[in-house]
Order: sequence, then structure tokens, then C-alpha cells
Amino acid sequence: MKSQFKRWNLFLIPFAALALVTTTARSQNSLPFHIGVKGGANFTNLSLNYADLTNKYAGGYSAGAFTRFDISRAYIQGELLYSHKSSKTTSATLGSQNTSWNSIDVPVVIGYKVIKSDLLNLRVFGGGVYSYTLNDKAKILKEVKESFKQFDKSNIGYQAGVGVDFGRLTFDLSAQGGLTKMSKDFKSRPMTYQATIGLMIF
Repeated sequence: MKSQFKRWNLFLIPFAALALVTTTARSQNSLPFHIGVKGGANFTNLSLNYADLTNKYAGGYSAGAFTRFDISRAYIQGELLYSHKSSKTTSATLGSQNTSWNSIDVPVVIGYKVIKSDLLNLRVFGGGVYSYTLNDKAKILKEVKESFKQFDKSNIGYQAGVGVDFGRLTFDLSAQGGLTKMSKDFKSRPMTYQATIGLMIF
């Protein structure tokens, strides 16, 4: 857990420095199209439904790039993220272990700027997410059910949240749920809460 906070602090330091620059520089790009980078922390629950297994939220992280196209107060945003997610899985007979997996996530959302100004935007957004699982560490699941080999590679979910733009900096809080089952063996539809910070390059 401490190492995750260290990674998060290392990520925040350069963005804190950039925040000082963006408050004095030109606040918003006048062009309707933007490209940026973003990253942050996530907390995920696998939401398993099998035997005596129970789940709790555990921390992970994500990082990648995004594009945004503004249409007055509305906008369309697409992202390409590398995500590491984890959930604490407990069995009465096998104890507790962290089940984790890495994936490429591609959220596409439609948003609306409730407050729109040159310096500050307050946004709400919602849309879909495609996830491709690269690998997983799910030892406890394999011990509980021998037929389980790995999580399904392709998964589709939904995402909704709120965000703030301050100059070129963006801050988002979102919830992401599964529309398809990540594991048919365990009827798993993960639920993830995510906090990210981003920087519009232009």
C-alpha cells in the first residue's frame, strides 16, 4: 500500500509544478480539439458471486493519453489507458489474497460543461469502456475452481463521472462498471472508482 502512495506522490509532483505555470499562462486552448496525458489511482471490487468468496476494494493505477473535441458546452472524449487493477479476495478455507490484472482500457464518453469559462470548466460525463485484459494474477480463483484459467480478454463496461478543468489541467472522478462478465466462471462484473489528473498538451 505504501508503494502505491509513493507512486502516486511521484506522479503528482510534476503536475503540481505545472499547475503553477498554467495559472499564469494562457488558460484554455481556443481550438476545439485537444490532446493530453493523464494518470491516477483506482479502487476496484471484483464483485464475485461464487461459493464462500468475498471481495473488498483494493488500489491500482492507470496512465495514458486522451483526446477531446469541444462542441460549445458539449464534448466528446476518447482515452487510451494502461490500467493495473486489484481486488482483495477472501475465502474461509484459503485466506485472503489480492487478485490483480493489467488491461488496456478505451473509454469513450460524451460530456457537458455545467460551468464554462476561460479559466474553469465544471463537467459531467458518461459513456462506454472497452477493456482488453493483458494478464492476471488470480491464484486464489484457480485454487477455488480448477476449470478457471484466466479472465476473459475482451470486456465492455460503462463509465460516469464529474470533472474540473483548471487552465490546461484536468481532474476527473469516475465510476466504472461491467456490462459483460469478466469471468463467466465466477459471474464477475468489476466495479471501479477512479481519480485522475491530466494535462492538455494543446
